[in-house]
Amino acid sequence: MRRGGRTGPVSVLGVGIAAVLLTMTPPGAFDARAGTEEVAVVTTPLGEFVWRFLPQDAPEHVAYVKKLIAAGFYDGTTLHRVIPHFVVQGGDPNTKNDDRSDDGEGEADRRLKAEFSRRLHYRPGTVGMARDADPDSGSCQFFVALENLPRLDGRYTIFAEVVEGLEVVRRVASLPRDLNDNPLSRVAIRVRLEKRPVRGAIASLEPGEGGSGEVVTGPDKPRPFDDGNRLWSAPVLTRSSLKPGAGESGERLDVSVGADGKVIDVRFVRPDAPHPDTMLAFVSAWNFTPGQYDGRPQKTRLEIDADGGHPGPPSGGGAPIDLAGGRGHGEGDVLAPPRPAIRVALPAGAKPPARPSRFRLTVDPAGAVADAALQESCGDPALDAAAATAASALLFTPATRQRPGHKDPDPIAVYLDVETRFVPAPSP
Repeated sequence: MRRGGRTGPVSVLGVGIAAVLLTMTPPGAFDARAGTEEVAVVTTPLGEFVWRFLPQDAPEHVAYVKKLIAAGFYDGTTLHRVIPHFVVQGGDPNTKNDDRSDDGEGEADRRLKAEFSRRLHYRPGTVGMARDADPDSGSCQFFVALENLPRLDGRYTIFAEVVEGLEVVRRVASLPRDLNDNPLSRVAIRVRLEKRPVRGAIASLEPGEGGSGEVVTGPDKPRPFDDGNRLWSAPVLTRSSLKPGAGESGERLDVSVGADGKVIDVRFVRPDAPHPDTMLAFVSAWNFTPGQYDGRPQKTRLEIDADGGHPGPPSGGGAPIDLAGGRGHGEGDVLAPPRPAIRVALPAGAKPPARPSRFRLTVDPAGAVADAALQESCGDPALDAAAATAASALLFTPATRQRPGHKDPDPIAVYLDVETRFVPAPSP
């Protein structure tokens, strides 16, 4: 999980890490009897939640986070990244000001060596340390899991567990938010250490059953609608029981629609959208004819007016950028496109087809091909299939976007229209 959380729905989680070294935790377990422990009490505008620490599994993280709390480091920071059915993240010192652009990029005065555990698991309420691609880059930003998240096990240090107020965390996750998953209204926190009775059982010791509870993140996250790909058909709004007010009809929303046509997520394109709570309520009640990809119903993410008009591709929040169409990047952005190179060897004695196979690729932020959609056939299905296999195996120099005022460029996902070059097989 990147601290910023803005690269890819993906997700951005663990991409590019070749291996993770797991550290064994000491034998034994916490006392199974309820007792008094020093806990963290997090106060938010929506109420309090409390986490217990797990020093046996992450002693360095626990000691450092307690030091930060005692120094008042977290007071005035915000919960800056909230995603329903995934996580609520906070603790970034950059969030103390009104500039949202660098939320998620801040650190404290040191980085911590990872303390991965083989026995702890991400369950609802598990508290982990956010980090960059470097396993040892965790510092001060924490996140609270809202569901079973087995894909995070052994990859993000677990140092605590919510024992009171998980419903408060879920309420925070349901707030209206922008395309970077930052709540439209600041959710400032204060954190204090306090001695309280704590239950004996530790939920994070249980692996969890039924797999992941993710809905809009992870491998099964909604797929961005791409009107430049002929395999797509967009969701069609069939029912809207509520209508926006006159001043809201021009708002653009980022909406995710399930394969059953029901709305599963809503984000706001403009952080200053008027009456976001009302808008969120009526858009959540919409019904759609599901989007389809290659003839099959698909979890779909699209952008649409608040009155249900002008559906189109999402324009931000990690959605791929259409380089050919010139959409999806802001004024002043500098785009560096990936470098295409498709080469397919023909079978011995075969002649090149009269025309190339043409594909629309989705290149993820790591430069890997997430999808190779055939747009035009070369006339030979077998060669088309060979070309698709070759295209899917391509690895690109990642596309990047240099945002004004930012030192380092951000890797981004893009669409890329390419064609295949069929090369005669070499002579023996």
